[in-house]
Amino acid sequence: MTTQDEISWNLFFPVFMDRLGSLMRRNMTKIVAPHGLTSAHAVYLMALKLQDGQTMIGLSRFLDLDPANTNRIIKTLKEKNFVYDDRKSEKSKKYQIFLTETGKDLAVEIMNFNAEKIDEYFMGIPKESITHVKNTMKEVLYNMDPELSRFVKYEYDDSYFSHLHSMPTNRDFVLIPKDKDGKNDLFGTDDE
Repeated sequence: MTTQDEISWNLFFPVFMDRLGSLMRRNMTKIVAPHGLTSAHAVYLMALKLQDGQTMIGLSRFLDLDPANTNRIIKTLKEKNFVYDDRKSEKSKKYQIFLTETGKDLAVEIMNFNAEKIDEYFMGIPKESITHVKNTMKEVLYNMDPELSRFVKYEYDDSYFSHLHSMPTNRDFVLIPKDKDGKNDLFGTDDE
């Protein structure tokens, strides 16, 4: 039988998670707002800092986000000179996206800002408790997205990797991309 406390927690948990995400996005927006960007742009800058030189499809898969969204965000970042591509011509369909030096600098600033904010959020909490929370949240994520264990095959501790569902190129990992329906796409192409 479900207790009143469990009922309250079950009602509160989605609000709690949404509030955490909202506050973190708001804080990320503060750091990039002077550049005319939002937290949505910040996520792409961090992803490219972790693994630069991705195709549009690859970047969408790396972030597990909609390719149309990726297209809009990258267009804005290109217009603001934070990213560039290696197209040979405007009609090229296969190309990679890279950070400019300005983009790299801003990505590092965002990542450092996030690290400081996370340290601030956990200030005064014993290290053992923080480790327990991290491990519990990873378990919750795997319970919420059972396919994630096939999507990412790497035990990690870095919160950037947890958020991005992947690792930078200098890490040893296996990545099985998901298709637009969230299913694993073992034999998909990266032709865009």
